[in-house]
Amino acid sequence: MSSFCKSGCGGQTPNTRANYCDGVHRLGLLLNDRNLVNKADINTRYITNHLDSTGRFGTKLSDRWSRWPYASFNRNFMVNYELTQDPAIIKMLQKHYLTFTAKDFADDLELANVEELCWLYGITKDKRLIEMAEEAYQLFKTNIEYRNRAGADMVFASDKAPNHHGVVYLELIKIPAILYSYTGKKEYLSEAVNGIKIMEKYDLLVSGLPSSTEHFQGISELSGTETCNTATFPYTYGYFLRITGDATLGDKIEKAVFNGGIGTITKDFKAHQYFSSPNQVIATSTSNPYGHNPARMAFMPGHDVECCTGNVNRFMPYYVEQMWLSAPGGGLVAALFGPSTVQTKVGKSDSPLGISEETNYPFSETINFRFLTKDKISFPFYIRIPEWCVNPQILVNGIPVSAKLHPGTFYKLKRTFSTGDIITLKIPMAVRTSNWPGNGIAVERGPLVYSLAVDATKSVMKGYEKSTKEFPAWELYPVSDWNYALDAGGKMEVKKTEITGYPWDEGNSPVKIEVQAKRIPGWELNRVYDEKWNLNVERTPAFPAQTTNNGPTENLELVPYGSTLLRLTVFPKLTK
Repeated sequence: MSSFCKSGCGGQTPNTRANYCDGVHRLGLLLNDRNLVNKADINTRYITNHLDSTGRFGTKLSDRWSRWPYASFNRNFMVNYELTQDPAIIKMLQKHYLTFTAKDFADDLELANVEELCWLYGITKDKRLIEMAEEAYQLFKTNIEYRNRAGADMVFASDKAPNHHGVVYLELIKIPAILYSYTGKKEYLSEAVNGIKIMEKYDLLVSGLPSSTEHFQGISELSGTETCNTATFPYTYGYFLRITGDATLGDKIEKAVFNGGIGTITKDFKAHQYFSSPNQVIATSTSNPYGHNPARMAFMPGHDVECCTGNVNRFMPYYVEQMWLSAPGGGLVAALFGPSTVQTKVGKSDSPLGISEETNYPFSETINFRFLTKDKISFPFYIRIPEWCVNPQILVNGIPVSAKLHPGTFYKLKRTFSTGDIITLKIPMAVRTSNWPGNGIAVERGPLVYSLAVDATKSVMKGYEKSTKEFPAWELYPVSDWNYALDAGGKMEVKKTEITGYPWDEGNSPVKIEVQAKRIPGWELNRVYDEKWNLNVERTPAFPAQTTNNGPTENLELVPYGSTLLRLTVFPKLTK
């Protein structure tokens, strides 16, 4: 009997370990770090060496909801095949999956394995795989018992507000889109696109991630997100981006990663929250208001359930992998932005090409793509034009292109490229505000959301077994004022400084926004008695009933959401 994993993948459950192995594998490959790659390789080798007589592995994963880890762990094999083209990987996975029936993958968690079934079908053309994938999805759609979780349902074609588990929903909403990409059946894509639209309408927060603690909870100033979504969101939206070509999905991936993702961790990646919120002015062992363990908003190296711990090392590799995509006709797509280099082959003759992307994005408004080629190459180069951008501009070796650029689309630059060519994208970032329920308002610029950082006293949690000297668990109590209402009509001024050190470190952002606000007397921490845990607790409060103050206006300095630990992001609007 074999299970996940042999070693190198810490955690409580098979899926925690599968998440961790997938993330550390991709991270190692991107960084060319063999030590990290070996942590995953130890486990893939263990699997290949422990198949049962039928060819199945992980044979302890037989109960309901226990086959989900295959979907996460087998992404390691998918990546290895893309790198090596080793047919033994395909033969092993094909034999493994054919030991199951469609019913085994029809449950809400197990359905995630349709990703692998479709991928294998695309390589082998074995119709049994795609038939199993379609049948599993049909069983899922037509029998509520496959979707029922504590009375919650998941119907992607519905217009009702989703109420299911947020992480599971995000994992599975990509399944009909993937089925469409392999079958061409448009009803699959229609269901998937509708499911995304409805989830965004009812649950997408200013952080770029949906409210889900654990199930969807709707949008309010106190809504939070389970940290697993930091990985599932960019992975799933990446599939939609590649399948539909909708450039606005790139905007959404960037927003989720740069804000919700980085905002849920300490900036050294040594501790994370299980639940994170755009408004969190306290994060302690008792401040979690969303149910379950009271410490889930503290910054810990591992929580009572460790799925999120296995996921936090996946969101950045997922982002980086999707920065550059291929396109029909030997084309190349600059899909997500950031300093990077890419080595690939383009054009009709698969000519080698290198591009260095030089930028301080998401803080900078300028991106330079510097080309390195052996010979001149003609191919289409696609550049994403962010939807939030006004008056974007593309320059070829300093000369502006004459074509009109449309925000929210990809611009196709078809030309013959030579070594030394520089394609420049200029995307001015204007300050804008967004409105939220309860008369809330937030400040945004480019892909970044801006927050009032709340100064905190940090103390190491005592008696917590997962807290170590190298990886401490932190409680954070506010020590600076945070109880402000924002003057929506007041001055908003961008302040820039040179980048020195790590720009996401607290207090180190090169871009800040000064806004005008007034303090609201009586708006204080919410002090309540938690009957379940028999504790007197302090928590982030809801908006005050009154947001009027005739006192002096104060200038507040807002910083990127991702650079904060305690913060106020959605402000009540000042009432005059």
